Amino acid sequence: MADTLYQLTVRKGPKVGETFLLETFSLTVGRDPVSDIVLNDPEVSRQHARFTRLDSGGYHVQDLGSTNGTFVNGQRLAAEPADLQPGYTVSMGSGVTLVYELVPTGAALEATMLDQSGLAGLVPQNSGLDDLDDALEAAVPDLPHFDDEPEIPSDWEPDPSPPFTPAPPPPVYTPEPPPIRPQATATPPFVPPANADEAAGKKRRTAIIAVVIALILLCCCVFIWSAWAIWGDPAICVLTTDDSLARCWELWRPEFLR
Repeated sequence: MADTLYQLTVRKGPKVGETFLLETFSLTVGRDPVSDIVLNDPEVSRQHARFTRLDSGGYHVQDLGSTNGTFVNGQRLAAEPADLQPGYTVSMGSGVTLVYELVPTGAALEATMLDQSGLAGLVPQNSGLDDLDDALEAAVPDLPHFDDEPEIPSDWEPDPSPPFTPAPPPPVYTPEPPPIRPQATATPPFVPPANADEAAGKKRRTAIIAVVIALILLCCCVFIWSAWAIWGDPAICVLTTDDSLARCWELWRPEFLR
């Protein structure tokens, strides 16, 4: 690293008076947050210019295709970079101006510190850093010292009252959860089996057939009893000879056939 250091000081635009030390081999200036020197000005492009160190220890500046251009001492840069000398101004558009200069060392650094602290009128030029310390001590008023402990009166006694104990916080009311009620279970409706109607129909038909047979038997019984009551025992017609068939017929012939 070269012994001579350079810096950029903002003369116009955002961060006026701020100084950026040129320590790296190359650094970019722009509005992009990833730039090495961020200048948030509408005239500055996202990647506006690049400063690159030379073998001689100085720097040159190159425009990175910015919209508003880069100017060195009022001359707009083309594609080629321009070497810088201490005191040169580098402008980016019309809103930002930087000054390329040497970093103050020795007496120049002392003068810069005095100028920034406002004590330049109190310390004579070429006085050295020791005089600077004396001037600072003279400019700052003496402050009271509290190294010694205050004296305790002889009649002082500690307070016998017990130390203050804060009251315990009131209990936090926690509401009880509501009781959990069992949910009513809906009873599914009764669904008869698919063959229930068929079974009932079979039972109904069987009952009807039985009633009909019973009625027929009852009618037969009534008819036989009536015939017995009206015409007598029909067995005599069976046991008689052929000659007596006519006679049986006469006995059993109904009235309307006579």
